[in-house]
Amino acid sequence: MLPDILVPYKHYQEETVSGVLDGIVSPDDEDSENFPSEKTMIRWHHWFMANQMNIEGQMKSIGYRLLGFKEELLKSGVSLLTHLKSSIPDAWLRTILRYIYNSGNALQPFY
Repeated sequence: MLPDILVPYKHYQEETVSGVLDGIVSPDDEDSENFPSEKTMIRWHHWFMANQMNIEGQMKSIGYRLLGFKEELLKSGVSLLTHLKSSIPDAWLRTILRYIYNSGNALQPFY
C-alpha cells in the first residue's frame, strides 16, 4: 500500500507537491528549508500536465472495475480529476495516487 505522504519519483511530500500544483506554494514562498526550487516546481507542473489524461482514464477505469460505478461513467465527459480537486482540496493528489498505484497502475515520471 502506498503511504499517503509518498509521491512516486518525487523527493518531497505529497502536501508540498499538491500545494505547488494548486498554486498555493510558489517560488516567492520560501518558508521552509526544504523548499523546492523553481525548476522543480516547473517539472511538477509538466509531470501533472503530461499525466492529466492518463489520470482521468485510470480513475474512470478504477471506478468502473473496482468501485462498481456504472458504464455511463466511462462514456461521460465528467472530469473526475476536477471533481476530486473541488470536493477534497487538501487530499486530491493523495487520493488519486493511492487509487492509481494501489490498483497496480502507474503514472509516467517526468525528468
